[in-house]
Amino acid sequence: MSGCGMPARDHVVSHLSDGELDHARRELAASLALARPDSPARVPIEAQLSAIDAEVAGRAASAVLRVCGCGLASDDDAFFDGHLFERPGHEERDLGRYVRRSAG
Repeated sequence: MSGCGMPARDHVVSHLSDGELDHARRELAASLALARPDSPARVPIEAQLSAIDAEVAGRAASAVLRVCGCGLASDDDAFFDGHLFERPGHEERDLGRYVRRSAG
Protein backbone atom coordinates (compact mmCIF):
# COMPACT_ATOMS: atom_id res chain seq x y z
CA MET A 1 0.00 0.00 0.00
CA SER A 2 1.19 3.50 -0.72
CA GLY A 3 1.11 6.30 1.83
CA CYS A 4 -2.23 7.75 0.67
CA GLY A 5 -4.18 4.50 1.10
CA MET A 6 -4.08 3.54 -2.57
CA PRO A 7 -2.36 0.33 -3.65
CA ALA A 8 0.96 0.79 -5.41
CA ARG A 9 0.91 -0.28 -9.04
CA ASP A 10 3.69 -1.62 -11.17
CA HIS A 11 3.68 -0.19 -14.67
CA VAL A 12 4.76 -3.21 -16.67
CA VAL A 13 5.31 -2.31 -20.31
CA SER A 14 7.82 -4.98 -21.33
CA HIS A 15 5.16 -6.89 -23.29
CA LEU A 16 4.52 -3.94 -25.62
CA SER A 17 6.14 -3.72 -29.05
CA ASP A 18 8.31 -0.73 -29.96
CA GLY A 19 5.43 0.76 -31.94
CA GLU A 20 3.00 0.25 -29.08
CA LEU A 21 5.44 1.91 -26.67
CA ASP A 22 5.81 4.87 -29.01
CA HIS A 23 2.03 5.19 -29.42
CA ALA A 24 1.41 4.92 -25.66
CA ARG A 25 4.10 7.51 -24.94
CA ARG A 26 2.57 9.98 -27.39
CA GLU A 27 -0.92 9.45 -25.92
CA LEU A 28 0.36 9.89 -22.37
CA ALA A 29 2.37 12.99 -23.28
CA ALA A 30 -0.77 14.53 -24.78
CA SER A 31 -2.76 13.69 -21.65
CA LEU A 32 -0.05 15.20 -19.47
CA ALA A 33 -0.05 18.38 -21.55
CA LEU A 34 -3.81 18.73 -20.98
CA ALA A 35 -3.66 18.09 -17.22
CA ARG A 36 -3.42 21.08 -14.91
CA PRO A 37 -0.05 21.50 -13.18
CA ASP A 38 -1.56 20.79 -9.73
CA SER A 39 -3.81 17.93 -10.87
CA PRO A 40 -3.43 14.58 -9.09
CA ALA A 41 -4.03 12.93 -12.49
CA ARG A 42 -0.46 13.85 -13.43
CA VAL A 43 1.03 11.34 -10.96
CA PRO A 44 -0.04 8.09 -12.69
CA ILE A 45 0.62 9.59 -16.13
CA GLU A 46 4.16 10.54 -15.12
CA ALA A 47 4.68 7.08 -13.60
CA GLN A 48 3.60 5.40 -16.82
CA LEU A 49 5.80 7.72 -18.89
CA SER A 50 8.73 6.87 -16.63
CA ALA A 51 8.10 3.14 -17.07
CA ILE A 52 7.97 3.54 -20.85
CA ASP A 53 11.17 5.61 -20.90
CA ALA A 54 12.96 3.00 -18.77
CA GLU A 55 11.82 0.18 -21.08
CA VAL A 56 12.91 2.05 -24.22
CA ALA A 57 16.30 2.83 -22.66
CA GLY A 58 16.75 -0.81 -21.62
CA ARG A 59 15.94 -2.05 -25.10
CA ALA A 60 18.34 0.43 -26.68
CA ALA A 61 21.15 -0.61 -24.33
CA SER A 62 20.71 -4.29 -25.20
CA ALA A 63 20.32 -3.79 -28.96
CA VAL A 64 23.10 -5.22 -31.10
CA LEU A 65 23.77 -3.58 -34.43
CA ARG A 66 24.27 -6.04 -37.28
CA VAL A 67 25.91 -4.97 -40.55
CA CYS A 68 25.69 -6.60 -43.97
CA GLY A 69 28.51 -6.55 -46.49
CA CYS A 70 26.34 -4.28 -48.68
CA GLY A 71 26.31 -1.65 -45.91
CA LEU A 72 22.81 -2.25 -44.57
CA ALA A 73 22.77 -2.03 -40.77
CA SER A 74 19.95 -2.89 -38.37
CA ASP A 75 19.33 -3.83 -34.76
CA ASP A 76 16.17 -5.71 -35.79
CA ASP A 77 17.17 -9.38 -36.03
CA ALA A 78 14.08 -10.47 -37.98
CA PHE A 79 14.53 -7.70 -40.55
CA PHE A 80 18.23 -8.39 -40.92
CA ASP A 81 17.76 -12.16 -41.24
CA GLY A 82 15.08 -11.52 -43.90
CA HIS A 83 17.53 -9.30 -45.78
CA LEU A 84 20.15 -12.07 -45.79
CA PHE A 85 17.57 -14.70 -46.77
CA GLU A 86 16.34 -12.64 -49.72
CA ARG A 87 19.90 -11.93 -50.90
CA PRO A 88 21.87 -15.20 -50.74
CA GLY A 89 25.08 -13.51 -51.89
CA HIS A 90 25.12 -11.14 -48.92
CA GLU A 91 26.96 -11.92 -45.71
CA GLU A 92 26.94 -10.41 -42.25
CA ARG A 93 30.11 -8.50 -41.40
CA ASP A 94 32.11 -9.57 -38.36
CA LEU A 95 32.29 -6.53 -36.10
CA GLY A 96 34.27 -8.31 -33.38
CA ARG A 97 37.39 -6.23 -33.89
CA TYR A 98 35.41 -3.04 -33.24
CA VAL A 99 33.75 -4.45 -30.13
CA ARG A 100 37.10 -5.55 -28.71
CA ARG A 101 38.66 -2.18 -29.52
CA SER A 102 35.90 -0.14 -27.83
CA ALA A 103 35.88 -2.38 -24.73
CA GLY A 104 39.60 -1.95 -24.13
